[in-house]
Amino acid sequence: MGRAVVVLVVSFLAGCAGPAARPASKAPVFIISVDTLRADHLPAYGYAGVETPHLDAFRKDAVLFSEAWSPVPLTLPSHTTLLTGRQPAEHGVRDNVGYRRRPAVETLAQTLRNAGYATGGAVSSIVLAGESGMGDGFDLYDDQIEANAPNLSLGRVQRDGGATATRLSTWLSTQAGRPVFGFLHLYEPHTPYEPPEPFRSRYPGSPYDGEIAAADAVVGDFLSFLKAKGLYDPALILVLSDHGEGLGDHGEDEHGVTLYREALHVPLLVKLPASRHAGAAVTEPVGLVDVVATVAEVTGVASPAGSGRSLTSSLDGSPLPSRRIYSETLFPRLHYGWSDLASLTDGRHHYIEAPRPELYDLAADRHEKQDLSAGLPGPFRAMRIEMAQVRSKVIEMPAAVDPEQAAKLASLGYIGSTAAAADATGLPDPKDKVASLRAMKEAFSLLKDDRAADAARAFQRLVELEPKMADGWSGLSQAYRKAGDLDRSLTALKEVARLSPAGSTEHFLGIANLALEIGRTREARDHAELALRAGNSLAHETLALIALAERNLPEAAAELTEARRLHPSRRFPRLIAVRLLVRQGRLAEALGEADEILALSAREALAPLMAQHQLRADVLARLGRVDEAEAEFQEELRLFPENAEAHRNLAVLFATTGRRDKLLAALEDLVRTAPRPASFRMAAEVLDAAGERSAAASFRRRAAS
Repeated sequence: MGRAVVVLVVSFLAGCAGPAARPASKAPVFIISVDTLRADHLPAYGYAGVETPHLDAFRKDAVLFSEAWSPVPLTLPSHTTLLTGRQPAEHGVRDNVGYRRRPAVETLAQTLRNAGYATGGAVSSIVLAGESGMGDGFDLYDDQIEANAPNLSLGRVQRDGGATATRLSTWLSTQAGRPVFGFLHLYEPHTPYEPPEPFRSRYPGSPYDGEIAAADAVVGDFLSFLKAKGLYDPALILVLSDHGEGLGDHGEDEHGVTLYREALHVPLLVKLPASRHAGAAVTEPVGLVDVVATVAEVTGVASPAGSGRSLTSSLDGSPLPSRRIYSETLFPRLHYGWSDLASLTDGRHHYIEAPRPELYDLAADRHEKQDLSAGLPGPFRAMRIEMAQVRSKVIEMPAAVDPEQAAKLASLGYIGSTAAAADATGLPDPKDKVASLRAMKEAFSLLKDDRAADAARAFQRLVELEPKMADGWSGLSQAYRKAGDLDRSLTALKEVARLSPAGSTEHFLGIANLALEIGRTREARDHAELALRAGNSLAHETLALIALAERNLPEAAAELTEARRLHPSRRFPRLIAVRLLVRQGRLAEALGEADEILALSAREALAPLMAQHQLRADVLARLGRVDEAEAEFQEELRLFPENAEAHRNLAVLFATTGRRDKLLAALEDLVRTAPRPASFRMAAEVLDAAGERSAAASFRRRAAS
């Protein structure tokens, strides 16, 4: 998220170097990023609504930057700026999906490793997966996070911050004799706001603040670890956030769409080696783009070219040239078909470039409620001129795909990317679309409450009003899927892919998996291969499943081998391995693989994976270990009551062992937990196979109703 633009407009991409201050030779360096943390929700910044004793204690040892700004209110682009010192237009990452850092842009981890540092990182969200370029330069980059159930939103594919901190701490304990760089990313307090106890009970009216308190506890434990290892005092430690959160202040509940202060103003606490300048505060505007230059200056390591300047420059009393901090968001353009935005701030005024530009006086109007642009004051005119020069350098849409991939896209009906079109002329102003944001939130709320039919109608109304809203089509696809209408779900998901940048390969992979579920293996293969060609290596897993569906066991084995080679820590390929081994008749090996999945989940404290107990139960049933199989099915359904395949297979187990009452009860559980026509038809098929014709007919009648 943030900023850096220059003394003179020209210096936006050239940057300005800070004075060489006292480098602490290869001091340990730690960056702790608490995702989605608004500065004005911390006691250190004057907030009284939450207690953060560990961050408060750390602030006493650190320098507080009261006006730190993010370059982008999105996790991946902001962190890429944080770890490169480059603006998004330079490093190439403009959204959370569909982009990868340009290889020519060096990361802080690469710089420090080349200087002899041991480099370790651990992250809490799949958004920061190493394949985005975030992992480049790290000796350890622990991104062992995978969706434990299908169709989870990106925000839900995360892990507990305490588990992430443990991963990094364990690695740090093994490092000796080399200076260390540690990067710790916590996803609290990102949505969904679900703080653990005791913080849930302490903050019943503000789960966002509850998550902040939970993050504070994790940070406190990690800092205690550093102290115990003798790493705290000599280290440069930065605690910060990548962006803020809307919380409804300007009509946006979360982040990405607008560029108001609540989304861009972030906490930044910097503890220098030996706690130099402890307790100081800096009021001049700074940005996350300044972090790389700061690390370089403090450690004495040569800094790669970047747009930032050292944060310590303001601590020696020397006057600094004034500059304005640049921020941007392409999210409304890429996801909704609305105009992208950019902003500049000098600490006093905040200018937002939009179809209808805005200007706010932050000294008199900290919450940005009074737009001053209509009067055309001097700061408005000056910042608008500067923005015009800056924007001519920074607006750049995704690169074109290679001709072969373009031909494949066209053959599948993806002729162009509407939301990401190069010409943004005439696109709506996001601030005029608050009603659409509210309608989308209400539709997703219906979906969360399992009111799939109502959600589908709500999303349908939304996309009729906002046909370029990719996220609305995505919600419609999810609603249709939850209602059991897989064909319509697939159609809506294809619209998401058409509206998204060509690099957003997760949509093509989603289409492949859904087409496979419907039974359209050719269509599934086309989309999986398209995703693979565009660089999504998870497509090997889908191709293995497609080969299994086509009974091509050699191909399934080859794809599975590649999937496991590329992602040795992922558990999902192990689930595929169980299915393959069963098909090959190697039941003892299948059971061993299923056992290892459970052991790995327990050993690494990973969230249970959907189907891990179900597949083990299937193998046990084939081995004649009926009681154990039943217990495993029940455990699967306790964890994932929506798993229709587990319900069906448990019913089959009861049918094959002659337990009619339990068979009927299991099928009633199936249609109760997944009340859609497909579930009733599935139940009828099981009853037909069991010779229960009358009961099967009853379920078919209920499906029709």
